[in-house]
Amino acid sequence: MKSIKGMNPSAGTAVSRRAILKLGATVAGAAAVTLRFPAVYAAESDVLKIGWVAAMSGPGALFGEPVDFVRAQMERLFAGGLQIGGKSYSVEILLRDSQSSINVATQVAIELMTRDKVDIIVASEALAVIGAGQMAAVTRTPMVSSILPSDAVVAMRGGPVSYGNNGTPWTFHFCFATTDISEAYAGLWAPVRSRLNDTVAVSFVDQAAAQGFADPERGLPVTLSKNGYKMIDGGMFKMETQDFSNQVATFQGANAQILSGFMFADHFAALWRNAAQSKYQPEIATVAGAFLFPGGIEALGDRGDGMSTEIWWSPKLPYASSLNGQSAKDMVEEWETSTGKQWTAVLGYTHAVWEVAVQALKSASDPKDKAALQAALSKTSLDTVIGKVDFASSDVPGLARTSLVAGQWRKAKSGKFKYDLVVTYTGAGSPLAVEDEFKLLSELA
Repeated sequence: MKSIKGMNPSAGTAVSRRAILKLGATVAGAAAVTLRFPAVYAAESDVLKIGWVAAMSGPGALFGEPVDFVRAQMERLFAGGLQIGGKSYSVEILLRDSQSSINVATQVAIELMTRDKVDIIVASEALAVIGAGQMAAVTRTPMVSSILPSDAVVAMRGGPVSYGNNGTPWTFHFCFATTDISEAYAGLWAPVRSRLNDTVAVSFVDQAAAQGFADPERGLPVTLSKNGYKMIDGGMFKMETQDFSNQVATFQGANAQILSGFMFADHFAALWRNAAQSKYQPEIATVAGAFLFPGGIEALGDRGDGMSTEIWWSPKLPYASSLNGQSAKDMVEEWETSTGKQWTAVLGYTHAVWEVAVQALKSASDPKDKAALQAALSKTSLDTVIGKVDFASSDVPGLARTSLVAGQWRKAKSGKFKYDLVVTYTGAGSPLAVEDEFKLLSELA
């Protein structure tokens, strides 16, 4: 597993405070925005300072696409401050761009803790928790995060004991696990498996979430092996890679009829062009990361029909926000009306990190006491717009597991968007229903 420069994510508590501070001092700065919401009757000292780290630029910027929308939601929520226990608090939100870089995410999170002395940090993508999680324990600054598989976060923090800070966690992460994704893929392919040769081609971008997905002990390779698939490994590739002709030649030579792995949308678009040039035509393309976003599918033109993916969140889920009472369906309708863009699964998760953070502020014995916030988060079991986030009964302190389903992008029969994301696999216990059978790409051509 690749280390952050000057750090070893698997070393847990062995990383020194000096090393982390040195890292923060050597990384280029990121864009910063501070939002202030004064309360009329609040004392000057009664200001809740909330740091927010999000990927607003860089290759993972689509994961930060909902930031402006959720920021507007928080502006409405915090207008006039926040009432907690009959007391008025002013609110400051210090928004920082991680630039999709674990180094920058680490830097800005550390600065929020040590220079800005925030009360709590919301990390709507978890690179900050991987790089600065240990410093959260040192400075006793609680962090709430999501949008990265939970097992990848724990592994890169040195395992459950290190992540949970020996039973007193200061980072609180909620998400599904890599194994949930790979098991969903196996379930997705099962109905058509008898018509295929069980050969799966994989390739992974050299990035934190993908490293977890590629892990030979916990990731996709384990699920493929357990289910009797033969894996053709295209290896890890650099973030800036745009030529996948070598991978395509390897996959085509092995007659891999299923294409999988983890990469961003621009990577897959380049790989798909190389595949078309070489006349490589797999029957299934199920790739983590690349197909989460409608823009990534639309960029493929007509060749986006039938791309398949895990589905984190959907407007069809029967959940509502604990902050504003808005249902998943209503939130998506507001998003599509106000932005003109099709809904994206990261919208629900970006909103939900704020649900958890605000719940902690409201339920703590003193929202200005970081130990009280930590205790409140440890006891959190909250119904949110993505479903229940439960830290109170978790096996790993500071970690809560969420669920997902899987499906295919299909050409829309009506409406203003070119493709619809159709649920074709749910597994057990999902409130969502299967909407259509999974189809091979040749059946949709």
